[in-house]
Amino acid sequence: MSRKEKDIELTESERLTLREGSKHHPKTEFREKCQGLLLNYSGMSFKKIATYLDVNHNTVGNWVNAWETFGLVGLTCRSGQGRKLILNTTNTTHTQLIDKAVEAHSQNVKAIQAELVKELNTSMSSDTVKRF
Repeated sequence: MSRKEKDIELTESERLTLREGSKHHPKTEFREKCQGLLLNYSGMSFKKIATYLDVNHNTVGNWVNAWETFGLVGLTCRSGQGRKLILNTTNTTHTQLIDKAVEAHSQNVKAIQAELVKELNTSMSSDTVKRF
């Protein structure tokens, strides 16, 4: 059973805001949501929008509901969403462990990774160690 599709109604200023957001916002997800809402306003179905933007049709419905409930703010990612950091620069334990591991293993990323995995009891890739 699918949700009932609806076409949103937009004022001229809302259309302009969404158009500008779809072109110039620094976040890709926000630009995509703005574009999806503009396509919905033009009468395109959720499934066609989803195919065009390569997302699930339920996602498009969620964007429409977020727009109707919260407006433009509903399109932004909220705090706490996304993957949590494995290593954090503000965590003094992490920085001390990495300093100790780099001192012991110099340029050997695999050895540094192995030591961090052992000490923190958390799996991580060598790319995570390099980025940190």
